[in-house]
Amino acid sequence: MFNPRPFAAAALTLITVLSGAALTALPAQATEPPQPSKPAAAAELPLRDASPQSASAQVPTDQFIVGLKSRGNIASEAAVTAQAARSAAGRVGTAAQYVRATATGAQVVKTGKSLQGADADTFLAALRSSPDVAYAEPDTIVQATAAVPNDPGYASQWGLWDETAGIRVPGAWDYNRGEGAVVAVVDSGITYHSDLAANILAGYDMLSNPDWARDGDGRDPDPQDQGDWAGDSQCEAGLPASRSSWHGTHVAGIIAAVGNNNNGIIGAAPAAKILPIRAIGACGGYISDVADSIIWAAGGTVAGVPANPNRANVVNLSLGGTAACSVTEQDAINFAHNARTAVVVAAGNNGHLASEISPANCQNVITVAASGLDGARADYSNFGSAVDITAPGGSNMTNENPWTGIVSTSNFGSTVPEGEAYELLQGTSMAAPHVSAIAAMLMSEVGSTYTPDLVEAQLKATARPLPVDCPEGCGAGLADAAKALVLTPPHLPARTVKPPTVTFSDKAGSANDTIKIPFLRGVEYVLDGTVLPVGVQAGTGTANVVARALPGYTLMAGATAQWTYTFGATTTPASGSLVTVAPFRALDTRKASIVGPDSSVSFRVAGRGGIPAKVSAVVFNLTVAEARSYGFVTAYASGSARPDASNLNFDKGQIVANSVTVPVGADGNVTLFNRSSGATHLLADISSYYQEGIPTAAGAFQPIAPERFLDTRSTTAVGPDSSRAFQVAGVKGLPAMVSAVVLNLTVADAKSNGFVTAYPSGVDRPYASNINFGAGQIIPNSVTVPVGADGKVKLYNRSNGATHLVADVSGYYLSGTPAAGGTFQPLAAPTRYLDTRSNYATGSDGSVAIWTREGDYIAKDATAIVFNLTVAQAGSNGFITAYPAGTTIPDVSSLNFDRGQIVANSVTSPIGLNGHVMLFNRSSASTHLVADVSGYFLPG
Repeated sequence: MFNPRPFAAAALTLITVLSGAALTALPAQATEPPQPSKPAAAAELPLRDASPQSASAQVPTDQFIVGLKSRGNIASEAAVTAQAARSAAGRVGTAAQYVRATATGAQVVKTGKSLQGADADTFLAALRSSPDVAYAEPDTIVQATAAVPNDPGYASQWGLWDETAGIRVPGAWDYNRGEGAVVAVVDSGITYHSDLAANILAGYDMLSNPDWARDGDGRDPDPQDQGDWAGDSQCEAGLPASRSSWHGTHVAGIIAAVGNNNNGIIGAAPAAKILPIRAIGACGGYISDVADSIIWAAGGTVAGVPANPNRANVVNLSLGGTAACSVTEQDAINFAHNARTAVVVAAGNNGHLASEISPANCQNVITVAASGLDGARADYSNFGSAVDITAPGGSNMTNENPWTGIVSTSNFGSTVPEGEAYELLQGTSMAAPHVSAIAAMLMSEVGSTYTPDLVEAQLKATARPLPVDCPEGCGAGLADAAKALVLTPPHLPARTVKPPTVTFSDKAGSANDTIKIPFLRGVEYVLDGTVLPVGVQAGTGTANVVARALPGYTLMAGATAQWTYTFGATTTPASGSLVTVAPFRALDTRKASIVGPDSSVSFRVAGRGGIPAKVSAVVFNLTVAEARSYGFVTAYASGSARPDASNLNFDKGQIVANSVTVPVGADGNVTLFNRSSGATHLLADISSYYQEGIPTAAGAFQPIAPERFLDTRSTTAVGPDSSRAFQVAGVKGLPAMVSAVVLNLTVADAKSNGFVTAYPSGVDRPYASNINFGAGQIIPNSVTVPVGADGKVKLYNRSNGATHLVADVSGYYLSGTPAAGGTFQPLAAPTRYLDTRSNYATGSDGSVAIWTREGDYIAKDATAIVFNLTVAQAGSNGFITAYPAGTTIPDVSSLNFDRGQIVANSVTSPIGLNGHVMLFNRSSASTHLVADVSGYFLPG
C-alpha cells in the first residue's frame, strides 16, 4: 500500500507565540480548540538588532554628523567642520565637503563616496581626533517603512525577502498580495491560529479511514487537524514514535499568514485565502483520498461530498512517496489542470531523483526542489529533470542555529491540538508553498483566463540562477516573485489584454499640453464618454482616461485601466527659460556630404522636433566622426560672424563628442565650421532649447556669441595641483552679477594625465571633475558652472604636470533666486550623484540611474539637470545615451568613448519617472560612469 506522507525533512523545538494579541474565532465551519495557558517560551523569533552598532555594521552612507566643542576662538563653525572633514577624508582616499548645519546645532558633511565598514570607522575616528570635534556619527540612510510588514517575525523569514536566497516577494507585493486567489492545501488539515484565521475558508476532511482521522468518522466538513502522532511501530514495523507535525498549518502559514497585523509572521501571499483539505492522518493518506481532494478543490464533483463553493486557483501538495505516478493521481491532476487550477508539488526529501517520487513525477504539475539560506540546493532535496523550479525550503538546521529553516504557524500540542505556536521546519514541503503563493499572485493579477501552463512558463522564464551551481538539476532556477509579477503581453492568455500606459505631457504651462494614447489590439481608451483615437491628443484641465476591452477581449485583472492628470494652467514662458525635447538627430552628414576643410555646414533648429519657429539658443551634442586630419569645430548662430572660439577639438580618425550651447540665427539655423586641413563628418543631437526674447527672470539664460575669456597660453600654464581664477561677471558685456555661465573648456599642452575641476570662486573645491586628459592631449568639454560672489570662476588642475587652459563663454544665467518655469538654479558647487566605481560597472547594453532626489540639493519637482558625465575603465568602444526614466531610449548619443579611455562630456537631460535620469551603455563591454551635477531647471 502506498500512503503519501508530508515532506518535512526536520523539525526543531516549537517556538513560542510571538505576540499577546487576542485570539479571534475561526469561521463557523471550523471549531476553535480550547486555548490553554500558553507554555513558557522555548525560544523567541530574533528581530533585527536595534541596539547601537559600530559604523562597520551599518549600511553605507556618504554623510556624517559632526558636533563641535564650545570654543570661543572658533571663527566659523562651517570652516572648522570642513577642514576637519577634508583631513579625515584623506585617510580613506576620498574628499569631503561641508553641507549644512542641523536644527540641533550640529554640522553635516558629505564624503565623495559612500563609506562602510573599516573606511567608515577610520573616517569617524579621524574626525573625533580633531581638537574641535565633540562627537561624530554616521548620518544613517533610512528607508520608508510603510511597505515593510510590521509582523515581528518577518525579519526571520529570509525565504521571502533575501536577495540571494529568497523569492524576493516584496517586489511582487507592489502588484498584489494574492487578493481574490484561493490556494487549496491538501495536507494534514488545519489548526486554529490567530495569524491564519482571517484567511481560512470552509474546507473538508477527505480522510476515509476513521482510524487515521481520529475524529470518530470518515469524511466530514471539518478539516481540523486532530494530530498525526504515532506510537512505536504503529504505522510500520520498526518505525519509531513521532509527535504531531501540524504540517498543514505550517504549509498554510507560508502561503497566506495574515500580514501587517503586528502578530507573528506574514505569508508570501498574505491576501490569498486558504482552502484546507485534510487527506493525511496518523500514518499518511490514501492516494484515492488525495485524488478526490484535488478534484474537489478544482471544482469537481466527489460522491457524497457537497460542492466546493470556493474553487481553488492553486492546489499545494507537500506530500508524496516513492512510487510511479498512478492513473488515479494523474487523472485527478489532469482534471485540475483542465479546470485552470495549477497543481504545485514538493520534489521530496530523499536526496535522489525526483522522478522516483509521486506526485512529483506526474505530468501537469509544477515540481519544486528546496534551497537553503546560501541559495544552494538543500542536501536532502530531490533533484533531476522532473524538477521544474527551486524555492526556499531551509537547510542545515541545528538546535543551536534553527533559523536556517523556514518559520511558520504551528501548534504546541505533541499529540492533540493545544495552543497556537510557530515552528521552524525544513523540507521541500516548505519550498512548494512559496511557489504556490507566487502562482496565487499571478492568478490574482491576470484573472480567470490565466492557465496552469502560463503560470509554469512565467515561473520558469523569470527564475534566476541559483547562487551555487546545481548540475544535478534544479529546474529553471530559484523562483523570483518580483520578476514573475512583471507581466507583458507575450506572457498573457490569448485575448487577455494589459492596456499600455497613457502618457501626459505638460509643456511647462504652454498651450501644447498633450495626451498620448497608445495602441494595443483589443483595447480602446475613453475620455468623458468619447473614444480617443490612437496618437497624440490635446490635453487640458483634468483628464480622466479609462481603458476598456473591446468585444471578445478581457482586461487583465490586475492591470491599471484608469489614468488621471491635471494639466497646469497655461502661462507665458519666461524668455531665456529652458524647454527640453525628446532628443533627436538634427544633423548627420554621413547621410549627405562630408564637411570639407575650412568649410561649414548649417542645420535647421527652429520648427523641428517640437521646437518653435523662434528660439534664442539650442543645446545639442556635437560629434565628429571619420576626421581626416586633426582640427576643431566652431558652432555659431547662422548669419553671424564666425567667432574666434572652439567647441570640439579632434584628431585624425577620432570619434569624439562635446555638448554645445549656442545662439540660433534669425533664419532658425546653426552653423558648424570645420577648422582643419581635412574633411570630417559632423552629427548634432538636439536635447533642449531656450525661449526667445530678452531674459529678465532670475535664472533665465542669455546666449552670447562665443567669446574667449581665458587663454593661459598667452600668460603661464596652470601648475600641478594649482588653480586659476578668471573674471566673467562685469566684463566683455556680461552683467556685474550672474548666477552661472556656460563655457567651453579646453585643455592644451598637458604635461601629464589628470583632470580639471571648475567651481565658483570663494567656495571649497568640490569632489568633482569636468574634463579628464592625458599627457600631450588637446581636449574640450562644455561646462556649466556657478559664478562666485566676486564674479569669478576657478579652474583646478589635478595632475602632476602643468597644463594650459582655454575658456570660451557662450552664455550666462541671470542672477537672483529663480522662480519662473525653465529657469536655472545652480548648485552651490558641482556635486557627485553617481560613481559606479564604488559598486558595479554598467554592463553591456545595460543602464544605470542618476537619482536626483538623493539629498536636498535638487528640487523634487525639477524638470531637468545639467551634469558632467565621465566614462572610466571602458571595456570596449561605444557611447552613452542619457534619457529620462520611463521613456524609450532615443537613437542619439551623449558621450562617445574608446576602450580604456577616460572621457567626459556635459549633458542636459530631462528628469524622468521617480526623479531618475537613465544612462544607457551602448557597447560590447561594461564601463564605469561618474556624474557630477551642476544645477537644475525649475518646473512650470
